[in-house]
Amino acid sequence: MKGALRLLLLLGLAAIGLFLARGIPRSVTLVYDLEDPAEIRLLEVDVRNAEGALRHAEYRFPDGAPRQVRQDVRLPDGSYEVLLRVSRAGGRPGAARLPLLVAESGPVVLAVHDRPARAD
Repeated sequence: MKGALRLLLLLGLAAIGLFLARGIPRSVTLVYDLEDPAEIRLLEVDVRNAEGALRHAEYRFPDGAPRQVRQDVRLPDGSYEVLLRVSRAGGRPGAARLPLLVAESGPVVLAVHDRPARAD
């Protein structure tokens, strides 16, 4: 009986530990794979969850962007939305909304296919 009680206690503590560990932010590298990067002059990024914006970044490229832009962030496990605004040389600004699911550390590649932003 004592052995079963100890095992149950250990399993309970392990479950609580796993639950708490999910709330600890992970190191994640967001890699934005850009379409037609030579034309991009400005990339604005907002990482949001249900409560609002968590991270904001702006990248300026006077001579055109590289094919991939990296952003290192720390985020807890969960679902997010990445809002991107792209300004191109001689063109209208574009925008994209990309879903993001964080469940482990490491790089996450997001293909950016921006479309012209609506004029409101």
